[in-house]
Amino acid sequence: MDDLKKPTAGTTVKDPGPLAGVRVLDFGIVLAAPHCARLMVDMGAEVFHIERTGEGDAARHSGYLHGPGLSDSFFLQNWGKKSLSVDLKHPDGKRLIERLVAKADVVIENFRPGVIAKLGFGYERLSEINPGIIMCSVSAYGQTGPYAQRPGYGALAEAVAGVPEITGEPDGPPMPTLFAVGDNVASAMALGAICAALYDRTRTGKGRYLDISLLDATFQSHDIATPRYLASKGKVLHTRRGLLDAIYVPWGYFKGRDGWVQIKSIETEDGFATLLRAIGHGGLVGDPRFANPDARSENRAIIYDLMQKWVDGFASIRAIVDLLVDAGVPVAPVNTIPDVVKDPQILARRLIIDREHPTLGTLPLQNHWGVNFRDSQAPAYPPFLGEHNREATEIAGLSEAEFGRLSREGVLASEAAADEINSRKSGSRNSAAE
Repeated sequence: MDDLKKPTAGTTVKDPGPLAGVRVLDFGIVLAAPHCARLMVDMGAEVFHIERTGEGDAARHSGYLHGPGLSDSFFLQNWGKKSLSVDLKHPDGKRLIERLVAKADVVIENFRPGVIAKLGFGYERLSEINPGIIMCSVSAYGQTGPYAQRPGYGALAEAVAGVPEITGEPDGPPMPTLFAVGDNVASAMALGAICAALYDRTRTGKGRYLDISLLDATFQSHDIATPRYLASKGKVLHTRRGLLDAIYVPWGYFKGRDGWVQIKSIETEDGFATLLRAIGHGGLVGDPRFANPDARSENRAIIYDLMQKWVDGFASIRAIVDLLVDAGVPVAPVNTIPDVVKDPQILARRLIIDREHPTLGTLPLQNHWGVNFRDSQAPAYPPFLGEHNREATEIAGLSEAEFGRLSREGVLASEAAADEINSRKSGSRNSAAE
């Protein structure tokens, strides 16, 4: 392991973050629960990622780019956490977790409903150990209902919630998206609920159990199709709108010579007039064919034809964007991913940052919070499997001898890189003591 580098200290931390002092046990795998816990890390919480012995979190091996166990997906969701690799089925492993629960504030998990209880860590048991514990379960369909025990993940929950049905061309099939709608929205909902529960505990001294589902999160994100269907008692049915909207006219994606642009007018008569003037058709202001939203919807083919022909006259999307921005018209380029990572607004918001990894050096990383917590910074890198086993056992009150026994017996496990880093840390402490 000679290629191991000592992690750099990074930016001086001026503010430890609003969740400093909060200890979280993250039993999550892959995305929804780990993402919530990662957001808590970025807000200052201490998060122990509880991983199985052997391979650890499955995300470590999900489409890795840097080598086995060094998945970009795992990096994104677990940067700054601490890794405890423990056999949850072993009696000694269970006792270790129970002792950590006694000194924790939050437990997050996203197993199928009932699994965590079968392991001996259901909310009833955890609240006996620590009445102030807050437990958040994130699942595909929730802890109740006829789908609760179905295997599930984000795309399935999105399908049940009708997301693909409102995505794509009007005469085409339902269209999935690569954007993890259910997982990401559920993670944010879980974070909000956990923070509210932590605040409530300051008044009551009691914890709470939180049931968050990907289906709940996705369904509540509907702001047009479902509410209008319900309000109209089934008379108004929105489905796939494609590139050009039929109701909010004009709203659409237009193909230029070097890419695509999205253009929308402000939803007022003055807003539509501003758009007409900007595209060189000010003479149509006041035309009865476009006098109100219903009229514009009925004559949308005329409007969209005028707009596409106007777009066709430009050599670049950038020129279109600049002109319409100056005119006060809502507009944006439809960025490709290479465009996204160099977009000046993305960079200005610090949504991509450099972090030091002990074996890979400097890596660009997708930043969850941008500048919202600009004075705080997550710890240096995502943990190697079992890197913080010793620290976890110390918190649990186990002796050095007990830690050694659990490691020898395989109740605790760690990979070579974690052992090397801990050896170096131990050497540094010994040198300092001398």
